[in-house]
Amino acid sequence: MASSPSDEDIISGIISEFSEAFAFSRTRWTRYASEVSHELSGMSMIVLQIVYRRGPITATGIGHWLEMDKSLVSRHVAKLRELDLIEANESPEDRRVQLLTTSPHAGGLLGGVRERWSNAYRERLADWSDAELESLRAGLHRFNASAENTPADGPAARCSRQASEESQGE
Repeated sequence: MASSPSDEDIISGIISEFSEAFAFSRTRWTRYASEVSHELSGMSMIVLQIVYRRGPITATGIGHWLEMDKSLVSRHVAKLRELDLIEANESPEDRRVQLLTTSPHAGGLLGGVRERWSNAYRERLADWSDAELESLRAGLHRFNASAENTPADGPAARCSRQASEESQGE
């Protein structure tokens, strides 16, 4: 009689599967970064993606999302600005705060990256049914929604939230 796996075995298996998925993603981001510029790292592409999806956002906001040291975020932001991939604008609410958005140039590049990224996933998910794909999407959404992503409060966080709310209302 076969015994069913314990909760610990199941959680361990989930962690292992997420590790493999993360490795796949990290490899792709590194590859896409080198296609954009030999000066970019995979982490720079992740920072760019955060600015694209969450912008306008501050460097502090990026640091909170990625749990990354401020100096590291600053280096990535500086490189992305140098390559004309992100723009920094003074917050109308607080001039000490710089709000980051993607440049039009970055929008075009990210469109191509997203297409290649989608194709890579389509290949891996080619033999999945629509129901299996929806179950995976719903499960990942539920998992991600349960994470603690409470942004810090302060001038930078308030300006980012206000700018984001204003851009969504347009």
